[in-house]
Amino acid sequence: MEFSTTLNNRISIRDFKDKQISKEILKTIVSDAQQAPSWANSQPWRVYIATGDTMKEIQKSHITKTEAGLKGNSDLAVKDIKEWGELPWSNMSTWLDKVGSDETMTDFTAANVRLWNSPAMAYITVPKTTPVWSIYDAGSFAQTLMLSATDHGLDSMVAYENIKYPDEIRKNLGVSEEEIIVAGIALGYRSENKINNFTNNRLTTEKILTIK
Repeated sequence: MEFSTTLNNRISIRDFKDKQISKEILKTIVSDAQQAPSWANSQPWRVYIATGDTMKEIQKSHITKTEAGLKGNSDLAVKDIKEWGELPWSNMSTWLDKVGSDETMTDFTAANVRLWNSPAMAYITVPKTTPVWSIYDAGSFAQTLMLSATDHGLDSMVAYENIKYPDEIRKNLGVSEEEIIVAGIALGYRSENKINNFTNNRLTTEKILTIK
């Protein structure tokens, strides 16, 4: 697949088919992601992928906690979105308005709770001892992994919801308390659910770019 096609085909998918992903493909996209850059070749990341019964246990736990009204307690602190700054808040506010008014997103909240019906979830961690710059490295790794997934016919969804309850991840995958769970990436094959038709615009390049 041409890079521009891969880049534009990677969108956030909010409902997946009940179809498992082969371990060979999962291993390949992680191997591809290892080409991501990192500070002084530190490669601080580790990857834990939940599949099959493990994934179902995490989804079951997630639904139970959410229905009980348990507040999220992700490893990375979360500010109120209104405190993120003028530009991010403006972008998020526009997105939230569109989510609330778009009929394709009527199932959005329920889709979050069931973790998108994803057959697999890749969790990316870094050691607690690494500097904050390792978060950048983990983000680079995550994006490379998602682009590789697209190139191999998979879809993806990265979201706060995926790492909202880190205890369920640690319990089912053996992630130690000495690791920060930075990201959770749902992987699978997109379903025909109308929620996957939702699209969103990016700012114009001129809005964010300065060249002097």
